[in-house]
Amino acid sequence: MIRRLSRAAVLVVVLIVSAPVAWASIGQSLEELLSSLGSYEVAERGDGWYLGPDGFAVGFDLRGGLVYRVLGQGTLEGASVQFASDVLAAATGYGAALAEPLVEFFQGRVVEFVGQGPVQLGVEVYVLQLEVTQAETGQLAVIFTLMLQEVDQEAFPQASYALGPEDARYVIREFSDFQCPFCANYANVALPAIKEQLLVRGDVRFEYHHFPLRSIHPNATAAAVASECVGEVHGPEAFWSFHDALFDRQSSWSDSTAPGMTFAALAEDLELGGEEVTTCIGEGRFAGAVEAAYQEARALQLAGTPTVFVGGFRLQDFLDLQAYLQLFTLIDAFWGEE
Repeated sequence: MIRRLSRAAVLVVVLIVSAPVAWASIGQSLEELLSSLGSYEVAERGDGWYLGPDGFAVGFDLRGGLVYRVLGQGTLEGASVQFASDVLAAATGYGAALAEPLVEFFQGRVVEFVGQGPVQLGVEVYVLQLEVTQAETGQLAVIFTLMLQEVDQEAFPQASYALGPEDARYVIREFSDFQCPFCANYANVALPAIKEQLLVRGDVRFEYHHFPLRSIHPNATAAAVASECVGEVHGPEAFWSFHDALFDRQSSWSDSTAPGMTFAALAEDLELGGEEVTTCIGEGRFAGAVEAAYQEARALQLAGTPTVFVGGFRLQDFLDLQAYLQLFTLIDAFWGEE
């Protein structure tokens, strides 16, 4: 599905790919990317560019010996359309699941963007920038750049609660909703593995960020407010205990018609309650802070939960511990090891 969004003066198109993804060629060696194009006779041009069918050229920016950006330029005719699509599909790791819709896009809709540059395609966690031109003969030509979307570290909000050192080399940020079943799965599967295998390294930090999807989860905001109340009164360890309990008992409170009373009772059951916690929940003392967290997540253009970042890179398979380690490697390669 292709969706057009308006953002400042830049036209953004989103390609949504409903398919599992292999590890992408961006972030791997140039040799590995070229080998994935083995069905094509790709010839090195001598200036860092490689020529494919019908003279379509692709180039690569490397950082730390790994592919950082993929570049392309040429006319969209004949075999070059399939070649350009296959290059992008290989670089993202989506393979045929992305190549087919890209072929359709290049053959059909790309003409809409003639003279409209800069044009961007959001391809899951990647950004593809296009400039499309058209000759008097009607022939279309394109210049593109593909890279991972990356959020500036300064753009992330400060987390109320985190695990690991403040000066950690690698920061994992989860934007989560206590009423979201996928977030419960993350809390029960991914987070324990992160604690046991990554946080023990001493160079990793995990941050929890509230992002209650109130339009579909009516009690998520109240749960976030209650967690902040417990944390304020009883400290960070209590927050994390309450965090775990909210996810463990999600089914018992999701349909509550009196969520404040329900969460106060849960806190008491965990011996994390008391009059101050009950009053805090009843007053909605942290409603403003939770609303601010929601708005900050929206400002990052997040739409679903859980959304997980490693550094500035959004994680695709957040249940796979190896995916975190691969992004650690990218951070070292792209921005230098410390």
